[in-house]
Amino acid sequence: MTDVSDRATEREELDRELALRAARAARDVPPLPCGTCHNCGERLPPGLPFCDADCRDDWQLRRRQSGC
Repeated sequence: MTDVSDRATEREELDRELALRAARAARDVPPLPCGTCHNCGERLPPGLPFCDADCRDDWQLRRRQSGC
């Protein structure tokens, strides 16, 4: 039979795992277009978040390395 402390520990572990999953999922969402490249700042036509695949890849790599 589990006591209150055991159930609380299980709940804490579950909440932590769910929070980590949500953070990882949010990290992989591309940014919304804003008129400039999110990596280098170059002006872009409407609808583009990056000027090319290299900038996109650099931006994603830095996000992963920073833990965002």
